[in-house]
Amino acid sequence: MLMEAATLTLAGGPEDRAAFDSGGLRWVVDPRKSAPGLDALLLHAHSLGASRIDFQTGQPVWLRIHGRNERVGRDSLDEVELADITNHMYGADGLARLQGGGSINVRYEIGLSRTARVRFRVNGVPVETNRGVGVNLILRPIPDLPPSLEQQLVEPEIMESFEITKGMVIVSGATGSGKSTLIAGMTIAKLENPDAHYNIVEAGAPLEFRLDRSRNTSSTIAQSEVPRDFRTFGIFIEECMRREPTDIIVGECRNVETMEASIQAAISGHALTTTIHAKDVPSTMDRIVYLTSPGERQNALKCVLESMRLVINQRLVRSTDGKRTALREFLIFDSDIRDRLRRATPEEWTRVTKHAVEDQGQSFRAAIEKALKAGRISEKTAAHELREIE
Repeated sequence: MLMEAATLTLAGGPEDRAAFDSGGLRWVVDPRKSAPGLDALLLHAHSLGASRIDFQTGQPVWLRIHGRNERVGRDSLDEVELADITNHMYGADGLARLQGGGSINVRYEIGLSRTARVRFRVNGVPVETNRGVGVNLILRPIPDLPPSLEQQLVEPEIMESFEITKGMVIVSGATGSGKSTLIAGMTIAKLENPDAHYNIVEAGAPLEFRLDRSRNTSSTIAQSEVPRDFRTFGIFIEECMRREPTDIIVGECRNVETMEASIQAAISGHALTTTIHAKDVPSTMDRIVYLTSPGERQNALKCVLESMRLVINQRLVRSTDGKRTALREFLIFDSDIRDRLRRATPEEWTRVTKHAVEDQGQSFRAAIEKALKAGRISEKTAAHELREIE
């Protein structure tokens, strides 16, 4: 299929329109080898700062740029085109996998030179369309290296607390809220500390950043992918116990096996950092309770209280420069907070943590007020975010 010239409408009005012309390139010429039209569009989207590229049967391509959806052209993709794109990104059985009710989670790379590459993580699922069963592919760019903690405007309290020698740090939030970017920034800060002597091991599904390119003068990092290198996060953590790391990074605690393995690692003398999907710090604690098996819950939660050091919940909101900025709620766990939680039942953890955030941490309300005062967000955005937390 020859791609027609398409027009991308950017936020800000007609004067901000940017033309994308494929030059008549086909989406895919030779699956797994050559996709000149697809690569051209993806590089164009990447240059515009798109955080999400959406391919769906019967629809045009959509980009998400700084929180706004923008359509690329008006031509819709048909079944053959989506089959070619799917099989190019995944393999010859990609479409068959989706048609069988499966999903696709892979990394896609475009080489610019021997050393420079543009990378995307790809999620593919079957969807229902007016043409019947179709395909939806979502691509999210993976930056080469993360912004520094200073560039991410990380609060001083977090800067002083994330470099633990043992215990657990959890970064929570919704999908696309910058959790992995924040953790990668923390990891770069550790690697670039000339006196740190860390040995860091990380697993992601997929890896967001390749951090072995950082200026690490006294520390090491080894990164693996789940399920390509390790079948599960649980197996990765088990192998970590044989590798004498100082720090373990687990891409996401999404099930009981991973949560309980992470807790054991954290109480075994390692610093463990991971992510959880939750809307705020109190619900993060509730999520931890949910991610422990009933039969082992009492012992597991006791270990959580011994190991927890820092919980950060992050969300991205529209900033006054038209991009996005992070708002963070966080709580540093000291002995007093751990004692309060120890005296409470697991069902009371949410309430106790909420009070602790207000008294000793930073709530989202405080984060919104600080961002408004600093001019990072508008009064309209602040009002909207305050309604969201009520």
